[in-house]
Amino acid sequence: MKTWWKAWSEVVLKLAALAGSLASLVGLLLLFLPSPKDLPWWAIVLLVVAPLLLVVFVVLEFLTHQGCCRVYGKTDTEGIKRYMHDWIEHGGRVAIWTRDMSWAHDADTHRLLKQKAAHGELILCLPEQNEIAKELAAAGAEVCVYGTNLLESPASRFTIVFFGRDGARVAVGRAVGDTHVIDEFNSGSHPAFYLAADLIALVRAQCADRQAD
Repeated sequence: MKTWWKAWSEVVLKLAALAGSLASLVGLLLLFLPSPKDLPWWAIVLLVVAPLLLVVFVVLEFLTHQGCCRVYGKTDTEGIKRYMHDWIEHGGRVAIWTRDMSWAHDADTHRLLKQKAAHGELILCLPEQNEIAKELAAAGAEVCVYGTNLLESPASRFTIVFFGRDGARVAVGRAVGDTHVIDEFNSGSHPAFYLAADLIALVRAQCADRQAD
């Protein structure tokens, strides 16, 4: 319940405010106008239109709500690992900005990442080389180590699926209190996607220049 509320509280509160406004309007009409059978035509129209407008507002709220939010408890490591596995499994070429790949230390995800690497569909960006990064690089992944002098311990973690293609999407992870929140954004729907893509491009360019030297 706690994680669900953190994910959807903003939308729920907006809809509750709309429903409260509608209830107040109906209450005022019934209080100050004549009995229901003697209502003027404009009051009848208003009573009919108001619920319809509420439905329209609800639909628009969900259509314009940018991104999808998933919330996990910080101790729910299995849930986070399962989410990451499912996110990249059918995501084509993926670019991963990570701190240490701690979420990839299970057999299924490890095997999936090696398959992505072998097909040239895996880009890793991390501050320091580690064993799993070395293994994935040997399997064919593009591994970009940008060094702790650039970012010692990045607070952001994100993964772009269908990288470099139309329809690309990014999942951005962040810690909020005792939960781990993952926001999902489509390309073109939120500035977060472009910031993530720019960070990947910046680090890849840095690695390319280092290799050229």
